[in-house]
Amino acid sequence: MPDVKPFTILVVDDEPPICELLARLANQLFPEASFVNARSAQETLSYLDKHYEEPPQLILLDIDLGHSINGLDLIPQLNDHLKGRVPIVMLTSTLEQPVVKQAYEKGAVAYTRKPDQLQQWKNYVSSLRSYWHDTTLLPTTAQP
Repeated sequence: MPDVKPFTILVVDDEPPICELLARLANQLFPEASFVNARSAQETLSYLDKHYEEPPQLILLDIDLGHSINGLDLIPQLNDHLKGRVPIVMLTSTLEQPVVKQAYEKGAVAYTRKPDQLQQWKNYVSSLRSYWHDTTLLPTTAQP
């Protein structure tokens, strides 16, 4: 196998246990991945400012962030900030069709549901690896 490059996934969710669960499962199912948690819009933008030259390869974004700016409002800011270099995947419990439609209209590339059971979480992490790491080509460096 060629050089294994780290694959950073920024999890924007105000519930740290979600990121911790993803990181634990990734040790076994997606060892290339490093999950980083940001709990708010401000924390997310600060992280991206600090890591502009090496942004995450993927962002998992919850809608309910427990603050005045929710995940839907954050999508356009992320796309402006990152110039579309990082795919944004919604990872949320909200299943209402108008919300799903709004997420896509604002620039999310996928809308996924938070699993309810451990096996579903394992399947989710395996799917992340299979699609986003093994199948999809993503930008690897910052573009001016």
